Amino acid sequence: MKKGLATGIIAILAVLAIVFGVLYATNSADMAKKIDALTAEIEAKDAEIEALKADAAVKAEEEAKKAEEEAKKAEEEAPLEILVYDEAANNHGVQSGWFGKIVKDKFNITLNIIAPQQVGKEVYYTRLADGDLGDIIILNKSDFKSCVEQGLIKDITAEYEKSENLKRFDTQIRVYNNDFGGTIYGFPTEMTDTSPTDKTADATDDQPMVRWDLLEQVGAPDIANMDEMLDVLAKIHEIHPTNDEGDPAYIFSLWADWDNNDQMIGPANVSHITTWYGEKLKQSAILKADNTFTKVTDKTASYYKVAKFINKAYQMGLVDPDSGTQDWNTVCSKIQAGRVDLLWYAWQRGFWNTSKERLDAGSYFCLLPVADQLYYTGADPFYGSDRVWGVGSKVDDAKYAKIMEFLDWYASDESLMIQHAGLEGFNYVLNEEGKPVAAASNALSDNLTVPDEFGGGGYQDGFNALNQWIGASICVNRLLGERCASSLWSTADPTYTAGWQARYGAKDGIDYMKQHDQLLASPSVPFVPAADTADIELIRADVKDALTKYTWQMFFAEDDAAFDALWDAMVEEIEAYGYDTLYNWDVAVYQPEVDAKIEAINAAK
Repeated sequence: MKKGLATGIIAILAVLAIVFGVLYATNSADMAKKIDALTAEIEAKDAEIEALKADAAVKAEEEAKKAEEEAKKAEEEAPLEILVYDEAANNHGVQSGWFGKIVKDKFNITLNIIAPQQVGKEVYYTRLADGDLGDIIILNKSDFKSCVEQGLIKDITAEYEKSENLKRFDTQIRVYNNDFGGTIYGFPTEMTDTSPTDKTADATDDQPMVRWDLLEQVGAPDIANMDEMLDVLAKIHEIHPTNDEGDPAYIFSLWADWDNNDQMIGPANVSHITTWYGEKLKQSAILKADNTFTKVTDKTASYYKVAKFINKAYQMGLVDPDSGTQDWNTVCSKIQAGRVDLLWYAWQRGFWNTSKERLDAGSYFCLLPVADQLYYTGADPFYGSDRVWGVGSKVDDAKYAKIMEFLDWYASDESLMIQHAGLEGFNYVLNEEGKPVAAASNALSDNLTVPDEFGGGGYQDGFNALNQWIGASICVNRLLGERCASSLWSTADPTYTAGWQARYGAKDGIDYMKQHDQLLASPSVPFVPAADTADIELIRADVKDALTKYTWQMFFAEDDAAFDALWDAMVEEIEAYGYDTLYNWDVAVYQPEVDAKIEAINAAK
């Protein structure tokens, strides 16, 4: 029994061993197959991964190449910055807005403006010492000549000869460059296509102007002299102490950032107004109506007379208390807001005389006639104004080519129209006869929003910040057969109100002056003042500083005694600095210009 059981168990175990052996063999074969399949799958995945890696590397290389090409293209398409040293500019920095868009779209450039009127004259001497004023340079004529001699200005003869639009002023440009032996280094600003003796504008550069509606309310009386003028202005202030919004208004609102400019010494608020009495500052010397010179220290001459006039206005409460601490931009905004009731610079009218509604209401600034005044004015500046355009000697060939392309366009009919009339389709439209008709004449004064197609933003904000032109606004746009100045278009509204015209029996200020023999028009002649010697330059700097400082103090003197004490102190100080030497120098420098003007007058008779 035990032996049979054992034998049975052994048999069962043997069977189980056989069964498990078969099962093991079967499972091992399957396992091997599975392992082989898995291995094959892994290898396939590895191959796929390697392929993906290779594809990614190729794509990465392509993306890198594409990025490099795009960066290169962007660099090529990025606007070229042109650095402009500009003595006329009132704004410092990059030109923005609608005019910035025009130069970007046309030339792919940006204009980065250095404005010494804003940052100080020291920037001129700093850049002069560095030997690089800028890419485009706008300087007064005497400094420009000095910079040519120092090698800071590029000879542009070859490119000028290839120009198209600049050649419109070829006579004037060649006359100016005679001083350089005929080599073309620059061209004057604001040249005209008229003649040296014409007077095309409806106003002298400098003249007293008040709003006709205010003058009419105080009776528009005859005015004999400056004292009576102040009496009338005081009455205007009485009826107009504030603007419509209740902000204070004043007769005078003065600013300092134009001082010692335009070849005239002292505060601009005095130097410009001296022309009301037939006199014109030539640096430190006063040119009188009889073509002789006198000193600014002459108490019978216009400098003392005008400084005293402003002080008397201050004593009468007619001067804005912000005067002396504000700049031109602030004053401009006050003019636009109706807070300034006497203008002395004809260009200022454009910030108020802007709409048919104001014209019809009589709310236009017009000449305030004063019987004892004689208005000195330059005739049309055929040979240009006192500044010159040039190109810096350090510019590379690519930038030079772009600059000359821009400057030639800047002298074109298209550009002159943009500069002086604005944007077609916004500032003006063309009528059925193809003549320009004003559409938004208040765009500048009211900083109207510019349509997006022109660049958007405020019109004044995007206005041409160069503030200087090659051709003056009286030039004819040959494409339209009209002058560029909108006030001179055949479609233009009158520039003077009907009430003023009826009261004074004249079409405009120039017509009135001619009728009353009160216009002294000085012909345009080619003239470049000699540059100062080092000694004269030092004397001039001291005299300018002292004269300007004391004159501003005189404006705010509390009484006549304080005014005269300041005058005497000023005279003593500038004479100690060498004023007499400076005066004699300036007379000698400007006498040839006077002689040329006399010759031009005699030739025109």
